Amino acid sequence: MKTKNPYDNTRRRLRAEETRQSIISALGSLWKQYAISDITLDMIADEAGITKRTILRKFGSKENLMVESLSYDPAEISKQRDLAVPGDLDNILRTLLTNYENIGDAAIRTIQLEPKIEIAQKIGEKGRVIHREWCKRVFAPFLPELNSKDYPVQLNSFIAATEIFLWKLFRRDLKFSQEKTFSIFKNMLEGVIHQSKQTQ
Repeated sequence: MKTKNPYDNTRRRLRAEETRQSIISALGSLWKQYAISDITLDMIADEAGITKRTILRKFGSKENLMVESLSYDPAEISKQRDLAVPGDLDNILRTLLTNYENIGDAAIRTIQLEPKIEIAQKIGEKGRVIHREWCKRVFAPFLPELNSKDYPVQLNSFIAATEIFLWKLFRRDLKFSQEKTFSIFKNMLEGVIHQSKQTQ
């Protein structure tokens, strides 16, 4: 009786995971360009260079694919945000605004679909968790002690001062330049930092 080659099994698993990753990456790429309600399995298959049948075999449906993608970083949001240096305000702000320039429109589209589409709500919730945890990390040097009664107020102030809808207001609605937007965000954050120092 012929036994299975462990090496072949390992290669098969690696290829399967590579295919899974390419599908999720394709979804992330399309998410930046289209509303999630407009993305089809055919579009994802074309973007990933595979067949629609392969996607269905691995995920079962577009909805399942989108849910599973939440465990990954398909639009590389966390990868970009992780470049920020805690305590370095200019670096933090450049990193954030570069990220918003990259995925801001897609995020806004998705948030606006939350009342209508369940997966949009899940994506929005995941995004809010990512942003909150990021703020905890990068603004840690400016925050009071974790057990301080002022900690929640100061943390939420940093979260509010870096809100994506503020980026939309300045860059899309008012059509400010990137540099002007940077200056306004920095002015707001410096105010939060000053207030935070007063509570320490």
